Amino acid sequence: MDHAQEIINQIMDDPNDSNIGVLVNKLLREFHRGYPLEHLRLLLLSQNDSIAETGIWVASELGQKAKPLLDDVVPLLKHPAKTVRFFAVDCVLSCATESNKHEVASVIPLLDDAEAAVRWKAMGFLSRASREQLQGALDYLNTTEPDSMHIHGLQWLLSQGANNPEEIMPFIQSQDSILRKYGVVAAVQTSQHNSKPLFYAASMGDPDIKQFARDMMKLSEYKA
Repeated sequence: MDHAQEIINQIMDDPNDSNIGVLVNKLLREFHRGYPLEHLRLLLLSQNDSIAETGIWVASELGQKAKPLLDDVVPLLKHPAKTVRFFAVDCVLSCATESNKHEVASVIPLLDDAEAAVRWKAMGFLSRASREQLQGALDYLNTTEPDSMHIHGLQWLLSQGANNPEEIMPFIQSQDSILRKYGVVAAVQTSQHNSKPLFYAASMGDPDIKQFARDMMKLSEYKA
């Protein structure tokens, strides 16, 4: 039996092993070295939450190398464990192209997830996704869910208006919590040119908007 398979077996036998962090990092190195990705499906498709969390974390760390697993990752956006959903978003961001319209669109509903951490991750996805990815999601929703509230948000985010602070502010102030999220995403995207909307979002009463804006401000300071 090869070393990588031994690690997978150890993880599956005891996913709560005190040494699990070391094992997972060893497994990640094996996949980076070329160990066939199909073996990661054993973890991704596990009914054990801890094992699935391990699998999706490894996949998220592989970046674009995990693209062959995208069909296995997308269903995990609806996984009952929030950590699995959280890291599945990273995988879609890294692996989906403009042709993966359904896959990208599958992330959008997580803006209204039951868990704050997942909602935060979905806002991060929107702020980092390419125009091609966002357009693909919009095209998919226009075809399959023409009444979706996200169509308006995506259309606006892809428009020139999302670069205009005078248009961003009303979105941040919206009575609709989803539109407020699109507003803060636009504020993040334009913050290098005009930080006023992002600073305003950081003072909002909406805890999701406030936290995301503050975290993005801290990240910007760190990068600087």
